[in-house]
Amino acid sequence: AFEFGDLFLQGLFATLPAVLGTSTPYPRCMDELKQEALDELSQGYLSVLANFSPTATRITDKMPHNFLNLGIIALLFPNARVIHCRRDPIDTCLSIYCLPFNTAHPYTDNLAHLGTYYLQYLRLMDHWKSVLSIPVLEIQYEDLIGDQERWSRKLVEFCGLEWDDRCLRFHETKRNASTHSYDQVRRPIYKKSVARWKNYVQHLGPLIAALGQEGVAHVKDTSGAPPQGDAP
Repeated sequence: AFEFGDLFLQGLFATLPAVLGTSTPYPRCMDELKQEALDELSQGYLSVLANFSPTATRITDKMPHNFLNLGIIALLFPNARVIHCRRDPIDTCLSIYCLPFNTAHPYTDNLAHLGTYYLQYLRLMDHWKSVLSIPVLEIQYEDLIGDQERWSRKLVEFCGLEWDDRCLRFHETKRNASTHSYDQVRRPIYKKSVARWKNYVQHLGPLIAALGQEGVAHVKDTSGAPPQGDAP
């Protein structure tokens, strides 16, 4: 028996060495993984979810670090589906930088570190897309903003669910929201955050430089001029 704590999937991975009876921490203990351990972990996780929503057809886990663990997620849940939502790289990093994340995200308070982390995230996602046995749907944030219904329908279909017009009125839900986006989910989709980075470009030199081609070329393409500000 084991407990997941507050971060269900992250807690699950933390219990893996104990389930395997090894002192080798995750992920290095993956070499010792057996089907019996996978079954124990997956059933334990599903029982925890059932306590929260026993009648749900689908449950979404949107923890930011899930992208690090898609390999073991595919082993644990072979029927899972991955939704990968991408956004303008500079807007993504700026949004992260402006939020008070906890110490589990030590890269978030340094622009240069954010750019480096973002590139490694892209590299890892390219790897997962080439080897995963579970399907991955990639959605561009800006495309969703521009055509909400089209991409919402694609997402719902990908999840194997029937379309419901209430998906377009998500902001009307009374469910509790405890993430940093608690205010945004109470409003209809809006466009003012697209290319938000342009308001701060003179301060984003370290980030844009760290992003390399993802940053410098992007700024030139969208503004017609190289970025301003000091490089790291």
